[in-house]
Amino acid sequence: MHKNLKIIIILIIGFFFSGAISFVVAESLINSKDVVYEDNSNLAANNVQEAIDGTCSKIDTRLAGIEDNLYTIKNISGSKNFISSSSFTYTDVSVELPANSYCSITYWLFWGYNYPIGLFVSSSPTIGGSRSLAMAQDAVDYATQRLSVSINEYTGSQPVTRYIWAKYNDSTENTAGYWGFCATKYK
Repeated sequence: MHKNLKIIIILIIGFFFSGAISFVVAESLINSKDVVYEDNSNLAANNVQEAIDGTCSKIDTRLAGIEDNLYTIKNISGSKNFISSSSFTYTDVSVELPANSYCSITYWLFWGYNYPIGLFVSSSPTIGGSRSLAMAQDAVDYATQRLSVSINEYTGSQPVTRYIWAKYNDSTENTAGYWGFCATKYK
């Protein structure tokens, strides 16, 4: 029994050394430029090294084309309590949208202690520099708990900030906020 075990161990060690020596000899004696390659993939290659280089080049080109169509999706949300007014006032709630992004954001006013009767989203926190982008108004002076407006936009080469303005039927504590997402180009 011991004799058989010794033979098996010697055979295993012999196979291991044989494989290692073959690898070392092949690694040191055979250069990939010297191995003939039959070009079945239209790589214009005559040897293995040129085929490897050509394949890597094709992969890089394909990945670059894929990256041009990739977008990173980011969920965006936030809210804040503020003291409302019976005239339009800035709620101190804003959101910065990233550059080169397609964004879909819903801006909202919540009924805290009284109901919202007007909302607009602007490009400025001041009334003089403000340009209204979207507006929602309750025609019967009673919005059921929430007033909202959604804006879908492309931001261009610079990030943009949007500001929420509100009008309530009274001056009390209420809530303004936003939620949505932006899809930003990967590259």
